[in-house]
Amino acid sequence: MVIDAWPYLFTVSIYEVAEFSGMRNTNTGRMLKDVLVQAQAEGRTTFGIYECAQLLNTAPDDVTLCILPVGDNGDVTVHIHHTLMEAYCLENDIKLLKVDSLEKLEGVFPGNENSNTDAVDCSCILVKAPEKTDHVYNDLMDVVDGPVVEMPA
Repeated sequence: MVIDAWPYLFTVSIYEVAEFSGMRNTNTGRMLKDVLVQAQAEGRTTFGIYECAQLLNTAPDDVTLCILPVGDNGDVTVHIHHTLMEAYCLENDIKLLKVDSLEKLEGVFPGNENSNTDAVDCSCILVKAPEKTDHVYNDLMDVVDGPVVEMPA
C-alpha cells in the first residue's frame, strides 16, 4: 500500500506563515544591529540626512546600504528627504532597509544612551561595504529587500 503524502507536505496555516515571517523579521533586526555596531566601530557609517547626501554626492559607489526609519512624525521635510533618499538609492542600486522605529535605531549606538557623548542622528544611515568578508553583513544584504524590519528593543 502506497500513501500519497503530497497533499500533507505543504499544509501550512496562516498562523504558521505569520509566525515564520515575524521570526525572520526579528532575526533581520538582530543582524542589522550587529552590522551597524561593527560598521560604526570600523568607521563605515554616515549619520544624518545632510551628511548622507554629501557622501552620496562625492562617493556614491562606496555606499552599499541605506537605512531609514519609518513612522509618521508629522514633519513634511523629513518625509520629502526620505522620499528623495529612497529614489536615489533605487536609481543607484544601493540596498534600502526601512526599520520600524527611530528610537530603537538610536538605541543601537552608545552615544545615544550616554549624555556625556554626542548622540548620532539616525534619521538616515549609510553603510559602506566591509573590506574583509563579513558573513553577517552578507546575510543581511540577502534579505534587505523585504518589509519594514523590526529592531530589537
